[in-house]
Amino acid sequence: MNLLNSILILVAAFLAVFAEAAFSFPHHLLGAQIDLLPALMIYAALNLDIFTVSLLAVLGGLWFDSLSANPFGITILPLYAIGFPIWWKRDLLLRELPFAQVILGATASAIVPALTVCFC
Repeated sequence: MNLLNSILILVAAFLAVFAEAAFSFPHHLLGAQIDLLPALMIYAALNLDIFTVSLLAVLGGLWFDSLSANPFGITILPLYAIGFPIWWKRDLLLRELPFAQVILGATASAIVPALTVCFC
């Protein structure tokens, strides 16, 4: 079951990155592009193992960079910088509460682009 979850998370990351690049409707409606990859990283860090978190950071970062104007590979470290501490301290977090998940996802969605800009 863990292998299936890992594969499904990676497929969801690929589809999320592709949807962000292919559909510009949220960008025109909101004035900003919604980044789904940090929220998916939080879900993986709270529910799966470190191998899946690392694989999601590497593959998701490479997929995101290949379809954006970012330098290739720059998004890997910010995604991993968000995923690893959450995975490491997930027993201390209230991971069953939807409010905690929303706060973690919103924080990650703000921190990952800021770290990406700092690394450029």
